[in-house]
Amino acid sequence: MTQSVTLQTALLDATRALGATMTYRDARLQAELLLAHALETTRAQVLARLDETLAPNIAARYAANVARRAQDEPLAYIIGHREFYGLNFVVDRRVLIPRDETETLAQIALERARQKNAPVIVDVGTGSGVLAVTLAHHLPEARVIATDISRDALEVARLNARRLNVAARIEFVESDLLERVSVPFNVLVANLPYIPRARFDELPREVRAFEPRLALDGGEDGLALFRRLLAQLPTRAARGAIALLEISEEQGDAARECVRRELPRVVVKLHRDLEGLDRVIEIQLDADERGYTRKS
Repeated sequence: MTQSVTLQTALLDATRALGATMTYRDARLQAELLLAHALETTRAQVLARLDETLAPNIAARYAANVARRAQDEPLAYIIGHREFYGLNFVVDRRVLIPRDETETLAQIALERARQKNAPVIVDVGTGSGVLAVTLAHHLPEARVIATDISRDALEVARLNARRLNVAARIEFVESDLLERVSVPFNVLVANLPYIPRARFDELPREVRAFEPRLALDGGEDGLALFRRLLAQLPTRAARGAIALLEISEEQGDAARECVRRELPRVVVKLHRDLEGLDRVIEIQLDADERGYTRKS
């Protein structure tokens, strides 16, 4: 017969179990979030009910999920969602977990898109769809095209678009970068894989063992897909288009040099994230009728 425990006791046990691999503060927070998930309620409600007894079936579910987290499975995959730019997105092992630093890319894209009339926005490598859905949510006049080479990722992105009521304004395209996009874009966003291949095995276990390698591996120097996308930009850009590409914090100089070699006449700007780290390359494109780019 299973002994009943209170929410308080269950939280203390879970915090101890998780504390072996993280700080007490993180362990306590994640224990609370996992318990809220098991109870199908909010963290605030959990903290208001600490003296209540936990039903045996819920206690077993909670213990199983704590064990998964203790084995480094990401919290977002266990609870099945992650917040991004104030919206709640479904995530699972088919897609990369959205990172806070990508909100810098979303913010700049919103600012640039609002300067254009009924813009066409392309999100390359959409993954879970966080950028495409966020931009569609905040820009109801925009047309959004989201591409990914992974059919599984597109399924998750479509689900998020439906959940957040923007599916009618996003076209999802299974494509290798821009190969199957023929509509000229005004704003392009891309959070492509940028981890150098040699560094993959150095990533934390919860990243390398659980998140899709396809969404992480950026080739020998991390910029393989970045270069391929640069080569495609001129023939897909509308006049005055902007391309915004996320990079790793140590890639700023290398990425800017890639742009200068591939597109020598464009205007390039490097943006930093809230931590002051290089994060987004902005490319101001101006495509003429022959598909060339020139500096305005």
